[in-house]
Amino acid sequence: MQTYPRSFPEHARLHLLGVLENQTDHILGMAFHPTRPTLAIASSDGAVQIWDIAFNNARFLAKLNHSSLSSIAYSPNGQLLAGGDDRGIIWLWDVNNGMHLQQPGIHPLAILALAFTPDGHSLATGSLDGKARLWQVGANQIPLVFEGHADAIEDLAFHPSRQMLATASQDGSVRFWQAATGRQLALLFQAEQWVTSVAFSPDGRWLGCGLETGETHIWTVQTGQQHHRLAEHKSSILSVAFSPDSRFLATGSADGTGRLWAVETGRPLAVIAGHTQAVSVVAFAAHATRALGSAAPPTGEAETLLLATGSHDGSVRLWSVTTDA
Repeated sequence: MQTYPRSFPEHARLHLLGVLENQTDHILGMAFHPTRPTLAIASSDGAVQIWDIAFNNARFLAKLNHSSLSSIAYSPNGQLLAGGDDRGIIWLWDVNNGMHLQQPGIHPLAILALAFTPDGHSLATGSLDGKARLWQVGANQIPLVFEGHADAIEDLAFHPSRQMLATASQDGSVRFWQAATGRQLALLFQAEQWVTSVAFSPDGRWLGCGLETGETHIWTVQTGQQHHRLAEHKSSILSVAFSPDSRFLATGSADGTGRLWAVETGRPLAVIAGHTQAVSVVAFAAHATRALGSAAPPTGEAETLLLATGSHDGSVRLWSVTTDA
């Protein structure tokens, strides 16, 4: 039986580790490699870069012509990097050699979000056409289509252990789907404003949803009940991400700040400042101490987490996050 911490953090300390500023346009997507200390970055000029955090250098993986990736994701085994662009094209690269692989397929309209299934065998995409599609990686097959939203799908995420997909839409709803069949399982909630971002916690207990109003909702997956409503941001939420231990939620907003929250209590822990424009993407590394190249902290000391924030100001900032519990 899985257990969870009984002590909850009251404060968080953020330390800026580094800044990558040689971007020429808005940061649209970021993803940490699941095991290596590298961060993939997509910007609106079509560039895809890989930032090697251990050596603090970045290299170009690709430069797309006449398009840009709105979302990127590593496969769970770290062998593939996928991206969806504003022409509806799915891009796949072999991480080890940088080779561009055959695309699983094409959407009729722009792809706004994508995510691998937990087993890495399939890739889900959400589009401006209001539909999600599930593609088999490495197979030329007709995708499974998820239909029900009345407007564009802004974001999507897979539950880490269940065969379940969550989608967030401009129609103001978040929906749960059975991943294997495309059948809608539940309408989690319906709002009047866009739902811009969605993420499951790694332990599967929580779902975080960012709204156009600047609010973030945390829902209990098991019961479908709202756990907390977080309302400190002054403008639309653009990205949400849970820490690898599921105790913290990071949010990025059009107000130019990020924020860190305690999931259990809903307490605001820190404001992430320094960007001059919207914080468009937030992402935690899966293995913080490994990514930092340091040994695990001694027993009883706080774990150090690694958080990246990307912005429309063209910069990516890397933070260490240490809490008092």
